[in-house]
Amino acid sequence: MHFILVTNYKKKLILLFSILMLWILIIVGTGLLIDETVKYTVTINSHLSFSFPATFNISNVYTKDDNSAPYLQASNNNYKNFIDFKSADEGFEFSYPSIFEIDMKSFPGSEILYHIDFQNKQEKMKAGFVQIWSLPISLEKFLEQSKQSAMEDFINFSSKKIKVNNLEGYFWEYTVKGASSNYKALEVFLSKDSKLYRISYFMPEKKYNNDEYEMFWKIVKSLKIK
Repeated sequence: MHFILVTNYKKKLILLFSILMLWILIIVGTGLLIDETVKYTVTINSHLSFSFPATFNISNVYTKDDNSAPYLQASNNNYKNFIDFKSADEGFEFSYPSIFEIDMKSFPGSEILYHIDFQNKQEKMKAGFVQIWSLPISLEKFLEQSKQSAMEDFINFSSKKIKVNNLEGYFWEYTVKGASSNYKALEVFLSKDSKLYRISYFMPEKKYNNDEYEMFWKIVKSLKIK
């Protein structure tokens, strides 16, 4: 009887991961097709013209002398302002960038107890989620089964142990092969009291940079479990 339960759990686990990966590819692919990023164009004295995304703030425009070209400073403040999210029912909280929008979804009858999507408002191909899973097996076994179900689509996969706010778990970093382009993935899995807390972030590989990495870890480190 115990063998049957474990087998069914593994089948449901593979199915859930397949559905989630398909959902991620749909969001990222749609964002690439639509690309709703707003852009502005600035022209200065008919000598200099440039475009920049709405997510950037132009802070200074000046010249060293009358004969020199203007010098400009631009900064990206996407991830500086964070919003706190608290769930009294599930007893957890985390923070996310104000440039993101969140949306709660449910998966009735599955091991996913709580699911919150987050997505960049202006670059919708940058998206992820925060989840709580029921975890009747060890975290190590859960991740091993998950990895086996999707490993053929992973490139440059790495996994390492981490500890965040006294919660132990693992950090996954990998690239997912896509039909036309690849996608960068950052995931953290933490466990406490037979529950798994998962934070995932995905985007086109060409959009990935250190700012995205630091923003992801700021979300992770803001997670608090009561």
